[in-house]
Amino acid sequence: MSLNSTQNELENLLDLLQDSEIAYSRNNVIQQQLSEGRKRVTWASHTLAPGDWFRNVSATVTDYRNWIKSGSFSAALFDGALVQLSFDFSHSQLVGHRLLYFPCPFDMDYDIIREFGLVDAIDLYCESGGQEVRLRTPIRFDYDRAIHSATHPYSHFTFQWAHVRVPVFSPISLGHFIRFVFENFYPQMWRVHSFLRDWPCDTLTRTIASEEESRLHLSVRG
Repeated sequence: MSLNSTQNELENLLDLLQDSEIAYSRNNVIQQQLSEGRKRVTWASHTLAPGDWFRNVSATVTDYRNWIKSGSFSAALFDGALVQLSFDFSHSQLVGHRLLYFPCPFDMDYDIIREFGLVDAIDLYCESGGQEVRLRTPIRFDYDRAIHSATHPYSHFTFQWAHVRVPVFSPISLGHFIRFVFENFYPQMWRVHSFLRDWPCDTLTRTIASEEESRLHLSVRG
């Protein structure tokens, strides 16, 4: 993986998602300068909002709506689910990533989304007084080479609560994330669209500690 090849890969994926109408909306892919020698390939938000509401103890409908309104996503899918794709590089070496799937808290009608736009459609569903809210948890694969402790593996899988960090054998590639999301949550689209099934899954360098391997963990080798 390299900075420029990753940017191209993300652009190609988002183009295909939008062309196939899997994505209702997408944002451009940009490079951000984080510090000397460190850059991030990420989404271009509509505002300066960082999209870090994931730091809350648990996700809320308000968090979801704020992400939509600020454009803090790589793609908004046809059903209102959000995808965030971000990779950090230091001197051409991958040192971090954030790959998030945030399911829509409502069973959204795509025709309503197209007619009213996603934010207004969300507000229509919210006016139901919460009767239509679906209890779905966001899932996130994080990697940060700068942080490691007994409760914070370099690469980990988070769901349900912000402090849940299941160790992952290594950073995961974009292909592994695509496979995980679409094979599990959109099986019909997985079967129909060959570009999803054919996206390369790269095996990245092992980062899991030996003591973490003795616990329940995820492996993405091969």
